[in-house]
Amino acid sequence: MPPEAVDLVSRLLQYSPNLRCTALEALAHTFFDELRDPNARLPNGRPLPPLFNFRPQELNGASSELLNKLLPEHAKKQCPFLGF
Repeated sequence: MPPEAVDLVSRLLQYSPNLRCTALEALAHTFFDELRDPNARLPNGRPLPPLFNFRPQELNGASSELLNKLLPEHAKKQCPFLGF
């Protein structure tokens, strides 16, 4: 199993809610970096479905640092309400 997967699962399974990562922190984890590549494709060669079309309430309260990690440059236009 890739070390990034082990790290993500260990963060998700923290017993203490204060230590457990949030859903957005999980999505921004390095395990998902491949999906942020603008040239990423499905195994059959087709393009990925929209992955970054968040609604304002889904990103409410997220730090700018987290948003910059979560949203790659090519996807920031899918969230115009953020003002990027």
